[in-house]
Amino acid sequence: MIPSYTTSYERLAAADAGPNRTIEASGAYIGSLTYARAVQSSKGAWGVELGFVTDAGLSPRYPLTLWTLSPEGKRYFGHDLLDALLVCAGFAQGAKLRPGKVRYPRWDEQAGCEVLATAEGYPELAGRRVGLLLQRELYTTKAGKEGSRLSIVGVFDAQTQQTASGKQAGLPPKLVMERLARLQDKDSRSAAAALPEPAPREDAASAFADMADDTPF
Repeated sequence: MIPSYTTSYERLAAADAGPNRTIEASGAYIGSLTYARAVQSSKGAWGVELGFVTDAGLSPRYPLTLWTLSPEGKRYFGHDLLDALLVCAGFAQGAKLRPGKVRYPRWDEQAGCEVLATAEGYPELAGRRVGLLLQRELYTTKAGKEGSRLSIVGVFDAQTQQTASGKQAGLPPKLVMERLARLQDKDSRSAAAALPEPAPREDAASAFADMADDTPF
């Protein structure tokens, strides 16, 4: 017997997005944070690993990480981006981002798939809508292969498309469009290039695990 079908509105955005469910290109994306996990690099730097899904259902292949503090507590540029993200996500001046338990996906070698795990993080960020400027970086793996990953290079309000400073000052949202027009892929395909350390994550598939680990952090 041939199957019957029922009209549903639940997956319309997925049809618009096409079969590829990952974000592959530099650009501006609007969506929601799915989790925010506290991470520490092998050299002691602190950061926030972010899960992100666009309104069309696309996600980065690997988590987005903002490296915020050195082992000695010195601010990195990622801390500035985190401040901007908090403002664009609706946090008021002086509001504390309280730590707590979060659920995040990790790779289970035994099961051969992603499973949900629990870790320390910032549960208040989950579900917050934001706009992200993402830059695609081309790099060379330890094995000499070519790969790519995405980094957050800007944050904007998902509704008004203002940057955090523009939102605070009541300025029109033209800065995001100006930055988007200049945004290009970053080419780090060089043995001498200093690449950011990927977030420490147990679900590292072979390509993810092969990322260079020569960060100054």
